[in-house]
Amino acid sequence: MQAAQITFYEGEGFRGRAFTTKRSVGDFRADGFNDRASSVVVDNGTWVVCDDVGYRGRCVELRPGAYDSLRRLGLNDRVSSVDRADNGRRDMDRPEPVASADYEYRRRPYEP
Repeated sequence: MQAAQITFYEGEGFRGRAFTTKRSVGDFRADGFNDRASSVVVDNGTWVVCDDVGYRGRCVELRPGAYDSLRRLGLNDRVSSVDRADNGRRDMDRPEPVASADYEYRRRPYEP
């Protein structure tokens, strides 16, 4: 089984600076990515993204796939925390990812 992983991008269409995590992050301020995400790729696992720190505020569940714009979800430049969905959250939006991952994969400097 692959470890869950999610990558946030500053720009729509998977452009700009990226922030990848395999763990829940209760406050994006520590990673310098608070209220900056505009698109996201869920490589594995199901995640809950919230517009407030501490997994509060409006939250949306994201399944594996590519989300080229968080604007249509009302979360553009608003994501402040992300949690693994298996932590028991319910009653939230569950949007469909875009039909295909329309981004060019590129190995990041820290990836083997």
